[in-house]
Amino acid sequence: MSTAPAWMPNVHEANPEVVNRPGRLPEEFWSARPLFQHIRQAAHSEGCSGDVLFYSSLARLSGMVSHHYRGVTGIGGRASLNIFSAIVGTSGAGKSTGSSLTRALMPAADEDFRDGLPVGSGEGIAEAFMGTVEEPTGEVHQRGKNAGDPVMQRVRKQVRNNAYFYVDEGQTIARLGERSGSVLGETLRRAAVGETLGQTNASEERTRYVPAGSYSLGLLVGFQPSTAVPVLADAGTGTPQRFLWGWADDPSIPDEPPIWPGPISMHPGQKRLDSPHDIVFPQRIRRMLWEEKVARSRGELEVPELDGHAGLIKVKVAALLALLDNREFASETDWQLAELVWTASCGVRDHLVERARREAEAERQRQEEAKVLQVVREHEALSDVTTTLERLARHVRKHASQVGGITYGELNRRTNSRDRKTLRKAIDLAEARDWVFEEGDRLCVKTD
Repeated sequence: MSTAPAWMPNVHEANPEVVNRPGRLPEEFWSARPLFQHIRQAAHSEGCSGDVLFYSSLARLSGMVSHHYRGVTGIGGRASLNIFSAIVGTSGAGKSTGSSLTRALMPAADEDFRDGLPVGSGEGIAEAFMGTVEEPTGEVHQRGKNAGDPVMQRVRKQVRNNAYFYVDEGQTIARLGERSGSVLGETLRRAAVGETLGQTNASEERTRYVPAGSYSLGLLVGFQPSTAVPVLADAGTGTPQRFLWGWADDPSIPDEPPIWPGPISMHPGQKRLDSPHDIVFPQRIRRMLWEEKVARSRGELEVPELDGHAGLIKVKVAALLALLDNREFASETDWQLAELVWTASCGVRDHLVERARREAEAERQRQEEAKVLQVVREHEALSDVTTTLERLARHVRKHASQVGGITYGELNRRTNSRDRKTLRKAIDLAEARDWVFEEGDRLCVKTD
């Protein structure tokens, strides 16, 4: 029986397929550290999914931490910790709650941190790090009250290092990316791995240059299932591989809200650094990642397209989990937890891919059935026409059998109005069968 309150008459029994679908963070993850329990309690106290708040906080934290933090595994240099999270749910399922709740959970210490910016274009993402500053030209004032002071000029350059972007509806990204000349998709893919952002233009005010390794950027996107499927289908570009995927709903939210546990007062997003800090991984993990990299490069190992960034994503997650645990090195436990996160993400992703496959198959069957139905209708229509012609041809022979035959005008008058448009064809059929022949303006029956 449903336990919905009386004032919620439209609430039905929970869909077992939704409750039991794969992709939610397991209890093994939530019970691993007090901090995770803190995050889930904070989410549940506001009626929000624990998974949503965790993925939202991870994305926002990745944009908040110092860009000097990097994951080091011996592969591909120093990996940025930039995280992209995708929350999937129907309208009103709480996709946006996590983004607002994480601000209360993890307060930002840096006032220059761009927190929760919308995504408008690839150029706009780079612009978030840009600004105008005054710099000396190398010359000094020769006279006047400023004599001897350096001559200053206003210069556009990168002025900040941290930004977090939030998009309430993933379809917005798809539409923006389809615009002619859009660089949004390319910019997102570059930002996910901390590569150089920006564009070089003829005018200085439109030139943007954000060097690789000089920024931290997090992205949270809300998707409805129908809008997530096209993004996942675009695996050839490498975009969906750069996301962690989570469900917006959470069957574990209790009937009675727990108390708000308060903000996380000390977190790595509040720590500023002035030099590179490498988050080093255990030798076993480094060796495992190296062997996989070599096997792929040799062509000995073929990885599914959507798993192309699995190792890198797990490195990012493990590094952030280490920082959240107040450590600047990754442990085996951090890696195990990152694998739980990756497995959950793949569960959501693969469920959506399978849904897309089923929907495509259903559409294919619908189209096949429509084609068969059309053929049947055409056959039936042809059969009806044949039957009508046969009947009218006999009608022509009957009336032409009277003495002296029958005129075309008289035959037309003796034919039902609905059949008159087919009468000419019926006469042709009767002639072809040698039932009748024309004699002047009359039709007569052959009498062999």
